[in-house]
Amino acid sequence: MLGELILLAFTLTAFGVMTAARIQQFQAYMALNQMLLMPLFFLSGALFPLRGLPGWLHVLTRIDPLTYAVDPVRRAVFAHLDVTAKTDQLLKPGVTWGSWRVSTGVELLIVVGMGVAMLLIAIWEFRKAD
Repeated sequence: MLGELILLAFTLTAFGVMTAARIQQFQAYMALNQMLLMPLFFLSGALFPLRGLPGWLHVLTRIDPLTYAVDPVRRAVFAHLDVTAKTDQLLKPGVTWGSWRVSTGVELLIVVGMGVAMLLIAIWEFRKAD
């Protein structure tokens, strides 16, 4: 779980550096960061269950990269509980693409890919600023 949280921290830091590369004022950076991160956080399923959402909102949760970081952490936290299968399904619903439940490995690869892509964009933006 610690590794998953470090990976999430890397990806969020890469996002912050990527946005900071183009913004000149600190206040604008903070506003933009909050304007982008808060919806991603709320759509990730970290605070609210993702079951029973309208179709359009369900699609947004599947393109939210934080969804793929929250689910492995949830699985790790609830993995050691001795509960019934029904309760386990409620606690760890997982992310699905159609009828396929996305594995933890694929979710972590998505988070790594997003982090590396944003870091490369940040490097490119900083080099362009010289």
